[in-house]
Amino acid sequence: MEIKAKYNYDSMVHIEFEFKGKKAIAIMLEDEKKRNGKTILKTEYFGAFQDLQNELVKKGYTLIFIENRNRWGTPNEIEDQYEFIQYASRELSISSKVITIGMSCGGMMSVHLAAKHPDCIEGLYLDAPVLNYLSCPARMGIAFDVTDGMWDEFEKAWKMTKSDLLTFRGHPIDKLDVLIENKIPVYMAYGDSDNTVPYIENGIVLEQAYINNGLENYLFVDKKVGVDHHPHGPTNSEDVYKFFNK
Repeated sequence: MEIKAKYNYDSMVHIEFEFKGKKAIAIMLEDEKKRNGKTILKTEYFGAFQDLQNELVKKGYTLIFIENRNRWGTPNEIEDQYEFIQYASRELSISSKVITIGMSCGGMMSVHLAAKHPDCIEGLYLDAPVLNYLSCPARMGIAFDVTDGMWDEFEKAWKMTKSDLLTFRGHPIDKLDVLIENKIPVYMAYGDSDNTVPYIENGIVLEQAYINNGLENYLFVDKKVGVDHHPHGPTNSEDVYKFFNK
């Protein structure tokens, strides 16, 4: 691994490097003895809503991140994340099974990754996750129909029209059977006033699938009353740590 930059702050070490031509980041405690060898993968939006990732690093986790060329979970981006996990595991001597931090589109990427490579997943933290493309970015349901460029991004990334999307069967909600079969733990936070990624069109499908398959003990639902799509983050970071370490 060729380190491009290195910073020390708040008892943590931040290193930057490259993987497959993409910018990559790892953050860990300065004191090697306090690291627990476990891995967090933030799947998108590295610089946004960092409280949870920083709290978990301070508890001993190593945080890793690789930039995406698009944020819509296309198969090549998901495969790059999987290969990056293996690479970071070897180079940094950390676990090759990760807990993802997936916020919004990052939650969608987390589910795609878990469905394709359940062997690399210890658990999923999902935060207002995009799980149904008909809801977001297509906005064929109750989500606010605004012109923000999201659909244009998706159409370019996936090379499909809204008519194609009607018969598409590769949404994250179409892949929940793999998560259920592998009993993958999921902590899911959401705002009950989310007008961008409505929970009743997205996260609730996962919630009901877990409950209907008797996996209530593998699911923690963190309902944030009166909260819109932002700000992301759990009600209490300690609850996330306890859930994945119970």
